[in-house]
Amino acid sequence: MSVRRDPDGRWRFRARVCLPDGTRTRISGSAPSYSNTKAAAQEAEREAIFVALHPPPPKPPEAPKKEVPTYEEWFKGRFWSEWVIGERNKPSERRSKEIIFRVHLQPELGHLKLDEVNAEVVQKLRANLVGKGLGDKRINNVMVVLSKSLRYAYDCELIDRVPKCRVKKVERSEIEAWTFEEYTRVLVGAKAEGPFWYAAACLAGEAGLRIGEVRALRWREDVDMIAKTVTVNTQMGNGRDDMNGGNDAVKQYTTTPKGRTRRTIPMTDTLYRALKALDVVREGYVVRNLNGTAMSDAQTSHETYRICRKAGLPERGWHVLRHTFGTHAARFGVNPWQLMEWMGHKRIDETMGYVHMVERKPRPIPSELVAAGMTETDPTNRVLAQLSARAGQKLAKNEVAEQAVAG
Repeated sequence: MSVRRDPDGRWRFRARVCLPDGTRTRISGSAPSYSNTKAAAQEAEREAIFVALHPPPPKPPEAPKKEVPTYEEWFKGRFWSEWVIGERNKPSERRSKEIIFRVHLQPELGHLKLDEVNAEVVQKLRANLVGKGLGDKRINNVMVVLSKSLRYAYDCELIDRVPKCRVKKVERSEIEAWTFEEYTRVLVGAKAEGPFWYAAACLAGEAGLRIGEVRALRWREDVDMIAKTVTVNTQMGNGRDDMNGGNDAVKQYTTTPKGRTRRTIPMTDTLYRALKALDVVREGYVVRNLNGTAMSDAQTSHETYRICRKAGLPERGWHVLRHTFGTHAARFGVNPWQLMEWMGHKRIDETMGYVHMVERKPRPIPSELVAAGMTETDPTNRVLAQLSARAGQKLAKNEVAEQAVAG
């Protein structure tokens, strides 16, 4: 019999089973310890025979594990080509990512495998950035780039999880703008530098254009002297062609405006007169070199310091003129949604920064500016009239500003 009781009292079974392929195999076993009976041994035998006749399907061969690259290989390779280039990052964004990788991420993480970049490594990176004296905003920028690169690696199933790359809430910096009198002096200083620079200052201070947008502005495509409008379609910025260890030369690019938002701004009378006074054929760039080529970033950034020195003011960049436009328009009571459109903001909270600053720091509006808007019934036209009147103020323009320019 296949089931028998051993001298020690244990019920066991042993049998030969013919398999479906014609081969034979031997099975053996015993009754379970909790039920040492003949019936239990027979039941165990039947189960063993069933298993022998119905073996489980063979496990499929495990797929070979994907080779995990180092963070440097990943960032400079697939992430750069498939994400940065594939998502059409603007040249300025590419340059920013390249600098953050080369200066902060490559030295700390470049040699590590992607799956070795865990929460502990990320926190050590943050601590090192703090130790270098970087501000929270700069650290946030580094963490955002790191997070995007690791998240795409997760989407590509190269890593099982993405460590948290926390960003801290940073209070928006105070908006820096010229006062009414200082703005008048800046325009006088710009006029002394030449008509092109006066037009550039008016485009920034009378229409709120960024300096890259000023450099890219074209007569035929962007300026309508009949409708008295300026349309911002493009801007100029600096960037690199691709990721090559930071060795590629920085080049000047024409690309979409910040936020990829095209906008149209009405001209003030001051801006209209400044553009009309330019002694050029209405073709090509509005603000340009003598040979018609676009001005470089170095040319314009250095020029604003000369203008400030001529005006007897601290040296400030072109963006202060843009802030001045937004601040003064808010002080004149412009509709925030209208100002948002003029400034090309993507979110209303960016525009409300100008409104809140005006509320926190109220200033008297000169009587001649108030009078300039009295004849206008339309709120938008009233604001434009007041903005334009800043260039003709009787504050100290004829005396203080011209003395500063002469000095």
